[in-house]
Amino acid sequence: MRAISPLVATAILLAATIALGYLIYNYVSASAGAVANKPQLMITASADYVGSTAYVEIDIKNVGASAANITRITIDGSDYTSTILGATSYVLQPGAEIHKVISINGLSTGKHVIIVTVSDRSGATYQFSGTFIS
Repeated sequence: MRAISPLVATAILLAATIALGYLIYNYVSASAGAVANKPQLMITASADYVGSTAYVEIDIKNVGASAANITRITIDGSDYTSTILGATSYVLQPGAEIHKVISINGLSTGKHVIIVTVSDRSGATYQFSGTFIS
């Protein structure tokens, strides 16, 4: 029986390896690009009390590569969008940050959850959350 020459076998294996590497590279690039084009928020908060009034310091930073249109901010389910933003929505550009101190009367002590709802330029909606203990 006759087989293919070692030179032809090496060429076929090399071509198959290059083709497979190209397919894997394209898949990983497309997946990473989809993640990189989404807004990504980093939320931090803390609270100090003066009597029964809590002064909550909130920082929201867009660490993603896409602008984030903030449409809603809640703390423990209560809407504080206009209190924090001064409007009903706000576009936070990549690298930009919102720093705000708000007062909340009667905020109980314990763990609190902040949820920020955003949309990107395609209209997709995302929610980001942060917690703080007062």
